[in-house]
Amino acid sequence: MDCHNRPREIRPEERQTVNQQPGITREKCAIVTITRPGLALAKKLREGLNATLFVSERYTEPGDPDIQSFDGVVKNLLPQLFQTYDGIVLIMALGIVVRTIAPLIQDKKHDPGIVVVDVSGKFSISLLSGHLGGANQLARDVSDIIGCIPVITTGTDVTGTIAPDMMSKEIGADLEPFDLLKKVSSAIVDGDKVLILNPEKIPVPSLQATMKPHIQVFEEWPDPLPLSRAAVLISSRTDKKVDELPVHVIIRPRVLSVGLGCNRGTGFDEIRTLLLETFSEHHLSTASIRTLASIDLKQDETAFGELAKFLERPFVFFSREDLSSLSTPNPSAMVESHVGTPGVAEPSALLSLRKDPPFPGGRVRLIVTKKKSLNATISVAEWQSNPEESGQ
Repeated sequence: MDCHNRPREIRPEERQTVNQQPGITREKCAIVTITRPGLALAKKLREGLNATLFVSERYTEPGDPDIQSFDGVVKNLLPQLFQTYDGIVLIMALGIVVRTIAPLIQDKKHDPGIVVVDVSGKFSISLLSGHLGGANQLARDVSDIIGCIPVITTGTDVTGTIAPDMMSKEIGADLEPFDLLKKVSSAIVDGDKVLILNPEKIPVPSLQATMKPHIQVFEEWPDPLPLSRAAVLISSRTDKKVDELPVHVIIRPRVLSVGLGCNRGTGFDEIRTLLLETFSEHHLSTASIRTLASIDLKQDETAFGELAKFLERPFVFFSREDLSSLSTPNPSAMVESHVGTPGVAEPSALLSLRKDPPFPGGRVRLIVTKKKSLNATISVAEWQSNPEESGQ
């Protein structure tokens, strides 16, 4: 295989994986207050946000198991909260928060959403990680609960246009390369022409809204490609057409499932090589893998666990009865004699997406039939919103 001619695989650190739904996962939200007026607001917010409440020990009330007491020094508390909570609401002066979080900030891929509320409850300020961390939505949620004014300064929000990082978050996708997001977002906010290419017709909620005139949405590759300052591609493919695009980011929808079978004790390197070569050959992105799947007799295969960790994807297993319920395109009498079903890789890939589709509707199609290495087999299935035009 000529590795020099294939598109470069984006490294995991260049991707941004985002949650399936916008906003904060409520059981992972914290509220911090260091004053008596702040405590009254915090109690209202705790119920509405289903959050954990951290209160200065000076104002802690005995017998309330839902309040966590701390020494009142915010800089001693926040390092722990940064690591364990998705969203943090701090009821105190903005300056205190800015000085305290400054040494803790990494980047928008890792930082929690930070919202600051004044002790009078007049404003909820989205301070940090407005999109990916969910701070913008959290500020709005706080506003709904206590009736304050949400303060949101993110460019795409205040100009009422789309945001690539929010698009990826809406569908639980990876975004790559992450370091170009700022340039693409800048073009959107500036009002320059930006292309949104969605050739696989992935149902992205943001694309259902009316677009600004400078945003052009295409559900197939336009020919010729219109001139533009930037582009957003939504695709599970690694097509060389991306070389024609201006500065761009790619949203990788998780619409692929990989079915695997192997001989007992097959090594990780062989299985990983088989997967990477298969994806390169068929111009598929590993970032679009939703699940890995096999028969439950293989749950203890060390290589499968290592592969799941390498790809940062779940591995699911099915019984021989489940796998036998599907028609196998390439049945094997030998496989059936060993494990009791005529196929493993192909039906595993199909069944995984049928049981856990990424979106409502659509259908599942096998796009890579069984391929073998010395000791392993692989197959790839895809969820398609429009199979007749998906290009396979």
